Order: sequence, then structure tokens, then C-alpha cells
Amino acid sequence: MTAVWLFTVSSVIAGLGILFAFKRLMRGLSYRIKRNEFHFKGLQKDQIRFFIQVGLIEAIPIFLIVLGFMFMDEESLSIASLILPLLIILAVIIFSLLQIQKIKAEVMDVASSLNAEELSYIKSLSFIGYMTVLGIPILAIVAIFLM
Repeated sequence: MTAVWLFTVSSVIAGLGILFAFKRLMRGLSYRIKRNEFHFKGLQKDQIRFFIQVGLIEAIPIFLIVLGFMFMDEESLSIASLILPLLIILAVIIFSLLQIQKIKAEVMDVASSLNAEELSYIKSLSFIGYMTVLGIPILAIVAIFLM
């Protein structure tokens, strides 16, 4: 049971922490667009800062996942005891997806004056957001199914 909850806590920390960092990145992008300061050097700095934050945020969840794999063989679990942790992880995933969609829509509304290349950059950032936010929760679901 310990391993399941370690996987769950790691997915909650990673999902919500990276979502917070991504929302901060997109709000900074929106601020740059509003002030007509949309240039790729500033965006690269923001993106580098985002990836550093992601690395720092994921340090604890990765440690928790390693601990979870160490405690996996200690006990056998029933399907009923896995339902609540899976529901929590799925709630984090759904909440994160909805928040990314929301912040993307807000930035796209502000970015109506940008050209096609700059709009594709914003769309690419949203896909990066999806993948970074969902990485650990999906790993946690796979680890729970391995039990």
C-alpha cells in the first residue's frame, strides 16, 4: 500500500507543480505580447527558466517513484485498494489538461495580432506543457498497474 501512495503523491506534486510553472510561463508570454515585446531571445530565456523549474519540481517526485518501486514487492493489494489512488491521479490529469486548455485560450485571445510563425510557437509551448505536466502522472498510473 505504501508504494501506491508514494506514486500518487509524486503525481500530485509533479502535476500541480509543473502546471503552476507552465501557467507562469504562459502569463509571462501573454504579458510580453500585450506590451509588444514578443521576441525570441526573451522567449528563450523564459523557456530555459521554465525547464529549470520543471527539473527542480520533478526532483522530489522522481525520488518518491524510486522509493515506490523499492516498496512494490512488500505486499499484495486488491483492486479496491487501488481505486482511490487512481482516481486522485486521474483528477490531477484532468485538472491539468483543463487548466492548460484555459491558459492556452487566454494567450491565443491576446495573440491575435501575431503572425503564423509566432502563433505556432505558442501552440508548440502548449504541447510542451501537456507533456511535462502529464509525464509523472502517467508513469504513476503505469507503475500502479504493474503491482
